Amino acid sequence: MGKRRGILSLALLVLCFSLCYLGVPASVSAIEPGTAAMYPGGNEDFFAGALPPAGTKVFINYLTYYDSTQANGNSGHQAQINFGGKLGVQNVDLRLQTLVDAMRFVDVTKVRILGGDLVWHVIVPVQYLHASLAAGPVDIGTGTMTALGDVEFGAGIAWHPSKTFHHVFAVDLVAPTGHYDNSGLGVSTGHNYWGINPLWAWTYIGDKNSPLPGFEVSSKMMYWYYTVNSADQYQSGQNVSADYLVGQHFGPWGFGANGHYLYQITDDKSHGQTAMDPYTGVATGVDSRYFSVGPAIQYEFPNHGCVTLKWQHDVYAQNYPSGDHFWLKFIWPLPF
Repeated sequence: MGKRRGILSLALLVLCFSLCYLGVPASVSAIEPGTAAMYPGGNEDFFAGALPPAGTKVFINYLTYYDSTQANGNSGHQAQINFGGKLGVQNVDLRLQTLVDAMRFVDVTKVRILGGDLVWHVIVPVQYLHASLAAGPVDIGTGTMTALGDVEFGAGIAWHPSKTFHHVFAVDLVAPTGHYDNSGLGVSTGHNYWGINPLWAWTYIGDKNSPLPGFEVSSKMMYWYYTVNSADQYQSGQNVSADYLVGQHFGPWGFGANGHYLYQITDDKSHGQTAMDPYTGVATGVDSRYFSVGPAIQYEFPNHGCVTLKWQHDVYAQNYPSGDHFWLKFIWPLPF
């Protein structure tokens, strides 16, 4: 019975690492068993810190598909479980597919604070996910879910200190509005706890008088803190992370390299104690490291927003699934 309970715990933890959703909210750190990662990473790209002028309202739609075929452990390599006996050590085999549509409304107001424009936004994600998990000949389980994710909202200040540099500071909150199931092999699109995310996003883009006209470097730099899940007294660790883009613009076209970096800085906690490594059963801590990169292409419609297409490959993943992210992103100014 103890071995069975351990296998089920492992299954939940691997599934939780796998289930990502969209938003401009929280973490992809070592997330607690049975929940989805709040922030898949790589959401933002071109003009990440360059918000539109005061008085502008914008609709952004993020459509993303993630396909993963490997779950990695603390070593950064494919996770394994030791069944003992004839089965011995077996690789953990994961197949994860998620499809997310996240709808975002952004309002850059005419209210001036500290020399910048007050901005607020809200994101509503809906996601489909399917995950299957096995270890050698042992079929651990399969889960499928389509539901609302955790809604994110926040406010900040946007500045435009020069023609070439723009930035914004904001604080985002992720509310536990999504479906949550921590029983059996249930999978979740929500968390049952809050995510708090102070962030700084910035953009440098060369103008015609710059050494490299049209050259862009952008980043969205985040710090993630999570409250305790009241259902199981689990608290996911804090992390720092960043979306990034390095690119070049040619007229309405933009081409670049885009991805995400994450480093977890505190261990997960369970009932106030250091959480155990799900693969060894030892309370050595559960920490995540993550890096992805891939090409991004953007086309700007004259006075009517833009569309971005991108692919990101997980180059390194520790306590995290490894796979490929595909994105289609629309930004459209609203007429009111």
